[in-house]
Amino acid sequence: MIRTLLALLMLLPAIPAHATLAAPGSVEELARSSQAVVRGRVARVASRWSEDQRRIFTYVDLDVSSAWRGAPGSRVTIIVPGGVVGGMGQRVDGAPGFAKGEDVVAFLSEAEEGAYRVTGLAQGKFNVEGSAARPDVSHVSFVEAPLRAGERRAEAMDVAELERRVRSVK
Repeated sequence: MIRTLLALLMLLPAIPAHATLAAPGSVEELARSSQAVVRGRVARVASRWSEDQRRIFTYVDLDVSSAWRGAPGSRVTIIVPGGVVGGMGQRVDGAPGFAKGEDVVAFLSEAEEGAYRVTGLAQGKFNVEGSAARPDVSHVSFVEAPLRAGERRAEAMDVAELERRVRSVK
């Protein structure tokens, strides 16, 4: 019994962690790095193969209810790496997930085709439920990194505080 347990413990380091390693970003740093920060509702989520048929991307149409930074328009398309097409899936650890009807705040960087990508991957997409906003960073491991004085890590907080912090960035 003890030999079996020891053998299993020796194998643990060989098991993949399924997490992205990242430096924690502050709300303010994410805002500074983004062309737009918006709150809105997910209208459509659709995945498709890249032109070379090697990667899957998910295209998210977001109906913008308010722009906290930038002027992106009333609907934006967000491109997220990974997704499922015809029973075949690709998962990109650290990439944010979106669901139709979801209320979100997204930090956006310009991408190809007039679309956007989420700045900071999962750190840059907050789910909104009532007055609370929180990023899903369950597939992200963070390294030690200092934040600027007075800035707050991208973590669960009140929506009003999140908006105030974004709008305070010049």
